[in-house]
Amino acid sequence: MQITNGDDLLNIENNEFIGEIPKLTNSQININGKNNILVCEENVNLWNSRIDFNGDNSVLYLSSNNFDYALNISINGNNACFIGKNNYFNGMSSIILSESQNVIIGEDCIFSYNISIRVADAHLIYHTKTKERLNYSKSIFIGDHVWLGQGSMILKGTHIGSGSIIGANSVLSNKHVPSNTTFAGSPARLTKEDTFWLGYSVHPWSELTTIKYSQYDSENFVYEIDDNTLDFEDIDSDINKFAKSNDIVKYFESTFLEAGKNRFSLK
Repeated sequence: MQITNGDDLLNIENNEFIGEIPKLTNSQININGKNNILVCEENVNLWNSRIDFNGDNSVLYLSSNNFDYALNISINGNNACFIGKNNYFNGMSSIILSESQNVIIGEDCIFSYNISIRVADAHLIYHTKTKERLNYSKSIFIGDHVWLGQGSMILKGTHIGSGSIIGANSVLSNKHVPSNTTFAGSPARLTKEDTFWLGYSVHPWSELTTIKYSQYDSENFVYEIDDNTLDFEDIDSDINKFAKSNDIVKYFESTFLEAGKNRFSLK
């Protein structure tokens, strides 16, 4: 089934839509399976986007956003994808979910141009002697207030803590990125600790503005571990235990939406 305008979202047989009808600008949603759930909070505008449900029993949760979503998402069956509030997409981002793995993205992130997020290599790699598979797919977690630089590739098994910075054209696979660190390179490595970032654009700044922001005395974007911090591995395990897609939606609402600032901190 192809959805090209919001009204059709109310009639997706064998699947379910929950929430507010999104605005589709040069965008489409294709649902080719059953028992899938699309959740849209208010203020969801898909711009030049394409969402494909290619299998069954998956959940896509799009939170309210002050900015347009610019996404190509391919969901291939038994996947869960949660995208938090007010993420800024400065160009198209691609998310591919495969082999029953998940993608969790927090809020207040910046996605620069040409970001790619993939939980799988797509094809199989084996050891020549043991004949055992080497490249199992793994879920991806991106915390709150994360800046992904232009051309970043976030690959299987990567966990990025809140407040982190990923440099342009970086490649991360099975990487553990602690909160408030900077990683860059291909493959990416730690380049700086104890960093945070602000979303202001310096392009039009004068020398006076540069001087004004030479120091920013705030703890707003410094993330610590506390009693409300969630464990990424536990989240993945919890999601995979649910037999029904509706239970995953309830889990997202009760777990992510009620947690505090440090919910996705990582050390």
